[in-house]
Amino acid sequence: MLKYIFGFIIVLAIVLVAITVGANNDQVITFNYMFAQSDFKLSTLVAILFGVGLILGWLITGIFYLKLKIKNIALTRQVKRLNQQVNELTTSLNKAA
Repeated sequence: MLKYIFGFIIVLAIVLVAITVGANNDQVITFNYMFAQSDFKLSTLVAILFGVGLILGWLITGIFYLKLKIKNIALTRQVKRLNQQVNELTTSLNKAA
C-alpha cells in the first residue's frame, strides 16, 4: 500500500513541476502535426504533450506488467502441478519399498 501512495506522490510532483514550467511560457507557437497545424500557447502544448506521454507510458508499463502477471500465474500453476506429481511419485515409491 505504501508503494502505491509513494508512486502517486511522485506522479503528482512530476505533474506539478510540468505545469509550473509550462505556466511560465506564454509564447504562441505553431505546432505542425501530420494532418494540420494549430497555434498553441507553449504552456498548453507542454501540458498536453506531457499528459499524452504520461498516459502512453502508463499504458505501455501496464501492458508489460499484465504480461508478467499472467506469466507468473501460469508458472505458479505449473509449479503446483509438478509438486503434486512429485508428491504422488514419492508416496508411490514409499509404498513400493
